Amino acid sequence: PPQVKIPIHHSTYGWLKTHVEDERLQDIFDIVEVVGNLCPKLTPRVETALQVKVATDVTEGMQQCFLDTFLLGVIGTAQEYLELDAKVDRNANELSMTQTKSRPDYLLMLNGLLVFKGEEKKAGDVRHIALELIDKMIPGSVGKDGKLDYLLGYATAGSRVLFECIHGDGKMSECSDILNLERVADRVTLIVILLNVVRVACALYNAKY
Repeated sequence: PPQVKIPIHHSTYGWLKTHVEDERLQDIFDIVEVVGNLCPKLTPRVETALQVKVATDVTEGMQQCFLDTFLLGVIGTAQEYLELDAKVDRNANELSMTQTKSRPDYLLMLNGLLVFKGEEKKAGDVRHIALELIDKMIPGSVGKDGKLDYLLGYATAGSRVLFECIHGDGKMSECSDILNLERVADRVTLIVILLNVVRVACALYNAKY
């Protein structure tokens, strides 16, 4: 569960209870009407992500818009409050760890250092798509020349999402189950994972610098 519970409205909490066990929800969420909204931007963004309609039979770009509701809800909100200079981009050149002519579909930089990236496809085997996380990288770039000891990443195949940890030897280890965002319970899990991504990335950065 997150260190600080996410405030959401009572009506949204009630709707979630029809999809997710109440005991789990109590570990993750607080009711805005009871505790007050400590982060007024986070609540509407998270509620939108939890309830947004799944994009099917659409272009890859439209599927990215669907995923962006989660990325904006958590990482976009954190970006506005972090003391570090956090930059988010899509399909952008990243030359410190990425091979020439290759671009991550999504990337998060802290003070100019790549800490999190994603590869997204409309369909396919999500584990096979995850291999692009390392195939596009400069070999041996993780943990070298001031880089962080680990690089976090994710891959998507339509509504399915898998998170990976990339090690200095160029190998990856899965750090989540394969999530299906058509399931509300998996959307809740995704939001918690993204919160932890921000926490871990900042901790790795602060430990290095």
